[in-house]
Amino acid sequence: MKATKSIFWSVFFPAMAWCALLFAAEAQNAFNEGVKHHKAGKLKEAIAAYDRAIKADAKAAAAYLARGTAYAKLGETFQATKDYDEALRLNPDLTDAYYYRATAYASAKQYQTALKDYDEAIKRNNKFIEAYNSRGSVYAKLAQFEKAIADFNMGIKLNPKDADTYDARGLAHRRLGKQELAVQDYSEAIKLNPKNPETYNNRANSQTLLGKFDLALKDYDEALKLDGKNAKIYANRGMVKLRQENRDGAQQDFKKAAELDPSLKDKLDSMLTIAATVKK
Repeated sequence: MKATKSIFWSVFFPAMAWCALLFAAEAQNAFNEGVKHHKAGKLKEAIAAYDRAIKADAKAAAAYLARGTAYAKLGETFQATKDYDEALRLNPDLTDAYYYRATAYASAKQYQTALKDYDEAIKRNNKFIEAYNSRGSVYAKLAQFEKAIADFNMGIKLNPKDADTYDARGLAHRRLGKQELAVQDYSEAIKLNPKNPETYNNRANSQTLLGKFDLALKDYDEALKLDGKNAKIYANRGMVKLRQENRDGAQQDFKKAAELDPSLKDKLDSMLTIAATVKK
């Protein structure tokens, strides 16, 4: 699960406000300007302002941390990590810096290193929802699904209204072959956020594995109402139609998928061949 802009403001600034107040006046003004640009999504301007804050006060740990998150948002993971390192060198008690550095490592697929930082963040704050969810996502990428589920369980315990966490736990259950549990999680996610096409697609995939093709088709239909240009969902729906021996419907979905994403064409050509020979 990704660290979002909203997470940045909710996690970083309340915890760091006291630190920012320790800046020299010039650094404080530059930092405040950086925050203003950061909130407005003007990341390059924010970085320039944080640069000035750091130049005015080289021990401004909060400025390094804030600049790191701006670099991370721009996809400059190396620069972000350097800033997080410096923030932690200046203040080893910055729990948020461990979290954001872990997220940077995870985006660079340095998963074991990311886990160490997530562990440290959780050790320092055992109610750190985003850290549990993000660590769970890393465990899932490493196919350690039981550990992922344990972290998602904690995330849900701390915030039972987060649809994304139910969706993520559903994926982990699915990978473990626990399709009924996956469907339960996807259903809860849909209840909390009925506008996410991926969750309908995910639930449809589990319904397909359970052999509940009609329910799967309903979910794929709903997903396509929300995202009518998603080639993957057309391909998935086509596969279910093929299993129901609906040759024409399968062909239409496969062709639409290939139109939307030509890279799928070769893979779907074989499916089209099968669809052409399957009896209605």
